[in-house]
Amino acid sequence: MIRRILLAGLVACLALPAVAERAERAGRVKAAMAGKVVQAKFTDSARAAARAFAQARGKRGLRQAASAQRGALPSAMAPGVVQINLFDSGREAYFVLTETLPAGSIVQFFILPPDNEQEWALEALEASEDLPPGYSFFLPGLKTLGDFWQSGLTTYLVIVTQPGKPDSMSATDFAGKGYFRDIIDVDYLVPGINWWRQFWSGAGHWLEINGRFIPGAKTYVVLEDIVVPQDAMFVPEGSSDTIFVDLARVPNFDLDLMKGYLLTVAQDGWTDTAQFRYTPLRN
Repeated sequence: MIRRILLAGLVACLALPAVAERAERAGRVKAAMAGKVVQAKFTDSARAAARAFAQARGKRGLRQAASAQRGALPSAMAPGVVQINLFDSGREAYFVLTETLPAGSIVQFFILPPDNEQEWALEALEASEDLPPGYSFFLPGLKTLGDFWQSGLTTYLVIVTQPGKPDSMSATDFAGKGYFRDIIDVDYLVPGINWWRQFWSGAGHWLEINGRFIPGAKTYVVLEDIVVPQDAMFVPEGSSDTIFVDLARVPNFDLDLMKGYLLTVAQDGWTDTAQFRYTPLRN
């Protein structure tokens, strides 16, 4: 009995730094939002797109970017990525900008449950000034929505309306209430991260991301709120399963600090997120 209590205490102690780090990020993002974004009304076009997609897709909520369902959503990829932490009890959700978002832009958050008939309009925020890459929006969290989840794949959708530009989108799916993807579901998870590998080559630290990707498609890679520049990414010609990142060329990435990150890859308006732990290596 004592041994079980000691083990439980040890596990709790080991989890505390990660929980504290997540709480620190959430607090920092909320503080940064103050005065830079204001409440706004949902646009008719964003509501219509979310509703059309919710009604068109299958009941299991499978991601079908190449199907007719995809046509219900904006064709442009948003200048940011949906990043959800599904790996601990915090369940925080962020929208991290990958490009400058001009003042007057409206960022609109939706959840689409897998019942095929409804969409939940959560919040709409307007940028009161130009916001730089790496700026994060703290999204209405999954944890705060309680036990509403139905079994199946649920979609978290962000639609961005910029002045003088067509709407754009970023979205991700997550499994709810004991649902697990099977081999058919995984085929639709594009982009999708299978695994990652960190290694030393030549004069630099490299990150290899293996998964299911769209050859030639515009790609964003984000580590928490650190946006990987396009010239720091390398994709072998014609590859549909590998992305390399030269970490030494990523601004604000500390090569001397062991740290965990949420690693997000985005293509065609869809994102996937995995846990990544960076470890300083010796050559």
